[in-house]
Amino acid sequence: MLFDLAPLLLGLLLLWFPRQLMRLGAVVRRHRASSAPAKWKSEPWNTQEPGDPRLSFLLEFTKGRNYSDLLRAAAGSLVIVGGLGIQPAISAASGSNRMLMQQVLGVKLLILLVAVLIQTMRIENRRLSFFAPVFFLAGLSVSLCGHWAALFAFILVWAVNPMFKSAHGFLAGYGVLMALFGYLFRDVDVRLILGAAVLCLVPVMLSLLTRRRLGVFTRKPTHVRTG
Repeated sequence: MLFDLAPLLLGLLLLWFPRQLMRLGAVVRRHRASSAPAKWKSEPWNTQEPGDPRLSFLLEFTKGRNYSDLLRAAAGSLVIVGGLGIQPAISAASGSNRMLMQQVLGVKLLILLVAVLIQTMRIENRRLSFFAPVFFLAGLSVSLCGHWAALFAFILVWAVNPMFKSAHGFLAGYGVLMALFGYLFRDVDVRLILGAAVLCLVPVMLSLLTRRRLGVFTRKPTHVRTG
């Protein structure tokens, strides 16, 4: 197994950097900004009731940190997994046997799994919360599904978003669309496509197994157990 150390460290930094650390800059910007909210944000069609578990297209696409998640996940996963002409930081020597090749793939997927766990779990006020890292997963899909499959899956899942009643349904549907478009385009190894679908389900399974709500980054989740 071959490791390109500098790109590997860069990829780990991009993928394993916790999103909540970016809140420091956001606090400073909010403090400097006017206390009066923009009028369009207070319109009835742009607001949601407290505790509403659905994802809001408007709120999600007007939050700058979501785009940071998208870009760093795409860049980090391309460095680790490879794609778009980028050589992976972890690889097997030419002529390696099948078992070693599978081990290399397993290490790559393990790194991405840890990244998803870091972005999903958060401890606030000594309580464990789970969040749906939608844009982070979208970034990962660029290397795991291929750029065209990633693009079409991301567009379609938001097109049908009104059908989903919670972040659970959104991520489950997103995983299915990733697998579907990944299989149709077949730009990458099918095992990577399956890995993308499984990673989408990780936050859902954590939420269901612990009976805790799966929140979204635009709102703080309540700590009421489900079930």
